[in-house]
Amino acid sequence: MQKNDYLILVKSVAMTFVLMATTRLLFIFFNLDYLVNCNWSEILIAYLYGFRFDFSTAFIINLFFILPSLIPYRSPWYRKLLRFLFFAFNTLFFILCLIDIELFTFFGRKLGVDFLDIGGDIQDQSLQLILNYWHMSLMSVMGGAVIWKFSKFIEQKQTNSAIRWFKVIPLNLGVLILVAIGVRGGVQMRSISPKQAFIFDKHELGNVALNAAYSIVRSMEKDRLKKIEYFKADDLAKEYILKRRDFSYSKLSAPKSNVVIIIVESLSQEYIEKGFTPHLNKLFESGLYFSENYANGRRSIEALPSILLGLPSLIGKPIYQSQFQTNHFVGLPQVLKNKGYHTSFFHGGRKGTMDFDAFVGSIGVDHYYAKEDYPQPEHSDGHWGIFDHFYFDYFIDELNTFPQPFFSTLFTLSSHQPYSLPAEFKNKFPKGTLDIHESIGYVDFALHKFFEQAKKQSWYKNTLFVLTADHTQKLETKKFNKTIGRYRVPLWFFHPSLNLNTALSKKKSVTQHADIYPSVLDILNLPAKSLLFGTSVFNEDPGAMINFNSGHFYYLKNNILVKEHNGAFVSEPQSGAVIEELKAYIQYLHNGLIKNNIYRD
Repeated sequence: MQKNDYLILVKSVAMTFVLMATTRLLFIFFNLDYLVNCNWSEILIAYLYGFRFDFSTAFIINLFFILPSLIPYRSPWYRKLLRFLFFAFNTLFFILCLIDIELFTFFGRKLGVDFLDIGGDIQDQSLQLILNYWHMSLMSVMGGAVIWKFSKFIEQKQTNSAIRWFKVIPLNLGVLILVAIGVRGGVQMRSISPKQAFIFDKHELGNVALNAAYSIVRSMEKDRLKKIEYFKADDLAKEYILKRRDFSYSKLSAPKSNVVIIIVESLSQEYIEKGFTPHLNKLFESGLYFSENYANGRRSIEALPSILLGLPSLIGKPIYQSQFQTNHFVGLPQVLKNKGYHTSFFHGGRKGTMDFDAFVGSIGVDHYYAKEDYPQPEHSDGHWGIFDHFYFDYFIDELNTFPQPFFSTLFTLSSHQPYSLPAEFKNKFPKGTLDIHESIGYVDFALHKFFEQAKKQSWYKNTLFVLTADHTQKLETKKFNKTIGRYRVPLWFFHPSLNLNTALSKKKSVTQHADIYPSVLDILNLPAKSLLFGTSVFNEDPGAMINFNSGHFYYLKNNILVKEHNGAFVSEPQSGAVIEELKAYIQYLHNGLIKNNIYRD
C-alpha cells in the first residue's frame, strides 16, 4: 500500500458525508410544508445536529469499500473494482435518500427496510413513477454521474513510494478502530440510534436531522420487542386500562344488519374542512360523524389491522409483516363469519397489492375481489387499478348477489398518486393547491353516486355503513401539518333504520381506527373477545387515540397529550394518570404480543 491509499479513504468518506448532508438539504427543500411549524433557526440547528448521523452513515455505506481497500494489493483491475464498489453503494443509498423525500409525504416517517415490503408494487408501477417523479429520476442520474466522475481518484495509479508491510499492519489496525468508532457514531457505550435524532421539542426536526440511509441501515437489525414491567404484572396493566376506559355496549341494537366499511385512500380531515368534499359534508349530516378521529398509522398496510383487528400500528411495521404475524388474532370478519355472515373485501388494484388478500384471508374474509375480477379492464386508470366510480357500481352489483347478512369492505384507490381521473371528469372538480385535491373531488362525487344507487337496493335499510380513510397524505395547513394532525381522518357511522345520534349523551372528543371493530359489534349486539385499544363510539367513554411515530408513542385523551421518548413520559397538560394509562397500554401491547396472549379473557 502507498500513502495516498489512506488519503483515498479519507476523501471517500468525506465525499459520502457531503452526499448525505446534501440529501438532507433536499429533504428540507421538498418538505417545507411539513416544516411549517418550525422556524429557520430551529431547522438550521437540527440540520447541523444531523452531521453526526451523516458521519456515521459515511462509514457504514463505505464498509464494503474500506475493508477491501486495506488489502495490501494494487493492480489496475483491483483499483477499478474498488471504484465500482464505492460508486455502487454510494449511488444506491443516494437514490434511496431521494426516494425517501417523496415517500415521506405518504408515510410520515423515514424510509426503513420495510420499504422492500412494497417492492413488488413499486416494480409494477416503475415506469409511471419514473415519469411522474421525473425530477427525482433526473436527480438520481445526475447524482450517479457526479459520484462516478469524482470517484476517479480511486482508480488513478499512485506514484508515491510504498509503505513497508510491517508498518501497514498497525496503520490498518488504526483505520479499523477509527471505522468502528465512525460506524458507532462516537466512543459512547452504545451506537447512536435513529431515536436520538428526535431530541427536539418539535418532532419534525428529528426528521431533518436523520438521513434516510442511516434509517434504512439501522432498520435492518432484527427488531425485537422487549418485555415491559411498568406494572408488576401484566394483569395489573390490563386492569388499569379496564378501570380507566369504558368498554360497555350502548342501548343500540340492530342484530343481523349487513355491514359495509368503506376505506377512502388518503382522505385527510383537512380536505373535508377546506371544502373539497361537498357531497360527503352533506352526507355526514346524517348518522354519526367524528371529525376528531385519528388513523392508527400512516400507511395503507397499517390501516387494515387497525380497522379490522382493532390493533393500532405500534411496533414500527405492519403486524402482518412482523415477527408476530403468526400470532392468534380474532378479526372482525372472523367474528361475523362465525355468526353466519358472508364476508368479502374489494380493492380495484392488482391481487397481491400490499398483501391485502393474504391478510384479510387470514382473519376471516372468504371472498377477495381484485382488479383481475373486474369485467371491464378498459376502466383501469393505467396505474393502480379501476377508477373509483366504475368500481363502486361493480361493488353494488356484487353486493346484490350476496346472501344476507353480509360483511364487506371496499378500499378505494383513485386518490392515490398519480391522482388519475377518467377523461370525462378532468377539469370538473376544484384543482385546489395540492395535486391530490382534484382527485378528492372526484372520489367525493363517486361516493355520492354510490350512496344514491345504494338507496335503491333491497339491503340498504338493513345495513350499517362505516366510512373512514386509511391515512392522510399531502397537507398544507398548520392545524393538520403537525405530529398528531397528520393522523386526522374522518369517521362516519350510518344506519338508515337507526338514529345513531340518540346513542350518546355527549359526543366523544376523540376517536380512532381501533374503535371501529368494537363499535360495529356494539350495534350488532355481538359480544367478542376484543382488544383493549379501542372501545365503542356509542358508549360514554370520552375516547382516546394511541399512535407510534419514529420510535415514540403518542397518547391523546381528554385533551391531554402524552409523549414517550426513550422511556421518558411527558404530558401536556400534566397528568400522571394518563401517563400511567399509556404505560399500561405499552406493557399490554409488548408483553401480549411476545406471549401471544394479547386478548383479554
